[in-house]
Amino acid sequence: MTNNTVITINGLKKNSGKEIKERIREDKQGNIARPLYTTSVQWINGFQTKTEVKSGAILKGDEPSTYGGTDLGATPQELLLAGIGNCLAATYIGGLSAVGVKVNSLTLNVSGRVNFRAAFGVEEGHPGFESIHVSVFIDADETFENINSLLNKLLPTAPIPDTIMRPVPFSVEIHTSPEIDFYE
Repeated sequence: MTNNTVITINGLKKNSGKEIKERIREDKQGNIARPLYTTSVQWINGFQTKTEVKSGAILKGDEPSTYGGTDLGATPQELLLAGIGNCLAATYIGGLSAVGVKVNSLTLNVSGRVNFRAAFGVEEGHPGFESIHVSVFIDADETFENINSLLNKLLPTAPIPDTIMRPVPFSVEIHTSPEIDFYE
């Protein structure tokens, strides 16, 4: 009789990271090695938007009432910070699980101040985030020194923080035709 017990750590199948890495290595330049991510953002009313991602998840967007919105969804700034936090959480859990570190809890608080004075033309400058700060609160079955060392090694492998820390080509195409379905 064979033992079909699946061993997990932190909710991930043991050695899944190695299996994924091998699939990426074999895929060369395909959809596993270099996946295309898309979202579709539809304006609803006022500053309200509905964002649909490929998985089918729906995100509501809006602006605070302070800026003319209705407080019925996440702001673009909050969505960006959430993307950073989600990416780091996945990177950290994946990396720590790969080396056998059990994590009891992980919380990432991501914050940053945006220059709306520049965004609204009150002053010259960049209208985006002036800086972004991440506080990581982790309880794991390992010493602080080892956890700190591991997380610092993992940080450069996180795609979303990497994307915002370096110049990335950005383009916008404007069309006046009917909507295009990204998922056809």
